Amino acid sequence: MRTLAGGFVLAAGFSALVVLLPQPSRAMSAFAAGIPDDVAKDGVALGEGHGFSTRAEAENQALYKCRENQDSTDAVHALCKIIDHFDNRCLATALDPKAGTPGWGWAIANTKNDANDQALSMCRQSAGPDRAPYCVVTQSSCDGAATQK
Repeated sequence: MRTLAGGFVLAAGFSALVVLLPQPSRAMSAFAAGIPDDVAKDGVALGEGHGFSTRAEAENQALYKCRENQDSTDAVHALCKIIDHFDNRCLATALDPKAGTPGWGWAIANTKNDANDQALSMCRQSAGPDRAPYCVVTQSSCDGAATQK
């Protein structure tokens, strides 16, 4: 009987310990963009928020960054909206850095390298053959448990 009681106390103690241990928080992320009809003329506004404990915090940060983007106009800022979420994944954006060009892209993938490659591919397609080589990754971040490679 003593062994059974001791086992019960041990099991109860272990259960209490598991409950008291810090639990991993769920990483929340969001990507926002303001995309006008004529990107070459008006540019784009982009923003992201990652590593937040709530969806609302991530979305608010992404929208804030999008609307505060220094390289776009108030009209483009007004177009900012949540495009996607990248919880436990990676986000990359790419642009042709020359003003007045249409090249830009974004991607969400399981690894940073995949997101970068996909964003560059989208940028090169929208930039056209003359400007495609100039596309560069302008932002790349991973959220939560995503692979940084």
